[in-house]
Amino acid sequence: MSRPIIFAGAPYSNSAPLVDRLESVDPRVRVINDHPSRLVADLHAGRADVALIPVAHLHSHPELAMLEGLGIAADGPVRSVLLKCNVPVRQVATVARDPASASSNALAELLLERHFGLSVEFHDFRTGGMADAAVVIGDRALCSDPAPAGDIDLAEAWKAMTGLPFVFAVWAVRNDYPHIASATEIAHKAYDEGRKALEAIAARYAAQLGRSPGFWLDYLTAAIHYELTPCDLEGMALFGRMVRGEE
Repeated sequence: MSRPIIFAGAPYSNSAPLVDRLESVDPRVRVINDHPSRLVADLHAGRADVALIPVAHLHSHPELAMLEGLGIAADGPVRSVLLKCNVPVRQVATVARDPASASSNALAELLLERHFGLSVEFHDFRTGGMADAAVVIGDRALCSDPAPAGDIDLAEAWKAMTGLPFVFAVWAVRNDYPHIASATEIAHKAYDEGRKALEAIAARYAAQLGRSPGFWLDYLTAAIHYELTPCDLEGMALFGRMVRGEE
């Protein structure tokens, strides 16, 4: 295989341990960053061979397959996927989606209905100011001040409802991609190198976005994990069944 292998990721700190070292572990690799909602389109259009897609897109696109073993997951509070409430949660009737992640929006909808017993309307507001609550993800959520009526950590609420971790994103390819084994090997090598560089990644985000390097290192090691366990896969499968209305 002589052609470049294009990996597509998202420009968030939680993906850095998976993405940062891809080009250094294999000279054939090229990395692009795109909005998470566009990564499936990148795969279909051939702009990417491998993409770090929201797990909700994996469940809704049977023509895609995940690379085994790696993802972005949380077993309890994740701190960067929040429902920011402008009114007490029991009064929430409208929610602004975050345009960046289908998984987080679907998770919020499931939790509000099944865990909190609410019937709410989701809208694509430009900001959460028009809604009773807003889904906010990524570094913007992680560095934000609490909302007027508080924040609900969606991974923590999922854990409380199901007893399982939540997987937010996975590496995926088209089912007909002929080099799945090579891509999987590269992804694992890159993560092995990425986890050795966690202190440097934490220092970089501290310089770019503020907070201390220790804040970022704690997030990347305590709030997030990347090697998927059987419990992670069980939680991912349960989420897929719930989204499809099978449970």
